[in-house]
Amino acid sequence: MLVRYVLTGGAATAVYYAVFAAGWLVGVPYLAMAVLANWITAVVTFPLYRRGVFRSSGPWVPAFLRFYAVCLWSLGVNLVGLPLLIEVARLPVLFAQLLVIVVVPLVNYQVNKYWTFCA
Repeated sequence: MLVRYVLTGGAATAVYYAVFAAGWLVGVPYLAMAVLANWITAVVTFPLYRRGVFRSSGPWVPAFLRFYAVCLWSLGVNLVGLPLLIEVARLPVLFAQLLVIVVVPLVNYQVNKYWTFCA
């Protein structure tokens, strides 16, 4: 399961970062892009996590709501971490986002495994 999680997480990270970077590069504020990229990534990757990683067969609506609750935690990390890294530490936006992306999956795996897709 861990290998499937890493592969799917890599795809999720690529989707998120591509959406985030595309918006940022055309002038959308980075916090707005964090919100949009979070939602798009959740919608696109939920089926991959549900079936491909955790092999869940339970009802999908409650699972998606739990999954998005975990995504909201990730969004919270982004909304706090990005301004700290960008405005305080003066890091470039895209580099700051890469740093934040490294932290989130470490917690998300455990939460998704034991709560989101436990059924």
